[in-house]
Amino acid sequence: MTTSPSALDALLSTLRTEEGVAKAHIDEGWMQGRTAYGGISSAVALAGTMALHPSETPLRYAQISFVGPVGGDCIVETRVLRQSKSSLFIDAGVSSDQGFGTAAVFAFSGDRKSHLDHDRLSMPDAPAPETLAPVPDHHARPSFVRHFDMRPTSGPRFGWKSDVGEYLTWVRFVEEPVCHPAVALLAMGDALPPAAMALFREFGPISSMNWTVNMLTGTPTTDDGWWLLSAKTAYARHGLSVQDMMLWNRAGEPVLSGSQAIAIYA
Repeated sequence: MTTSPSALDALLSTLRTEEGVAKAHIDEGWMQGRTAYGGISSAVALAGTMALHPSETPLRYAQISFVGPVGGDCIVETRVLRQSKSSLFIDAGVSSDQGFGTAAVFAFSGDRKSHLDHDRLSMPDAPAPETLAPVPDHHARPSFVRHFDMRPTSGPRFGWKSDVGEYLTWVRFVEEPVCHPAVALLAMGDALPPAAMALFREFGPISSMNWTVNMLTGTPTTDDGWWLLSAKTAYARHGLSVQDMMLWNRAGEPVLSGSQAIAIYA
């Protein structure tokens, strides 16, 4: 019996390397308006980088800038910035027929011996995802959201008129991918709406400007495909919001931390 590939694996199956670049096709199912969802352009940048520079060393850090719209046939161009005994830094850019779209710097590094063992990134109390209702489908939802099963734990169900700029939501892929786990986490880790949208009194466009990602483990795993995602803003003013982001696995272990700046047109 054969199983059809997940939507993410199907996209990644279009990835080819030739003449020092990687090429892939981001289809309409991953779009949000006129550009691809930021998580998928980040995942394509990472997948292209890993195809062009294969290494067993895990991803530890990513700094991603969403420069312009990207989608359709894409080209990933890379440049090795530095390679040492312990780390590899690679610059990657994703372009399409709309021009340059996504800029990224990826750092790969293994575990090191250290006397420090400190963790205060405890997962907040949250009901099990099986006890929560999924976000219902809606004509206003971007296309890419349909690739994810989202179960909000509290607060607005991606609506507005809240006094707290925060989302805490269990998320998993509707179709679990078999691709590299770091690529899958980048494709998922930006799936929540910007936390400032929970404060909206009136709707308006938003645009992610950047995304900083810290991978807290080189071997991310979870049970039943579920990850708990948090997005929280403490500042939204002058059309700019900055937010902190976290991702835990089902066992409550911190897997990814990050931050993001968002342009707000409301």
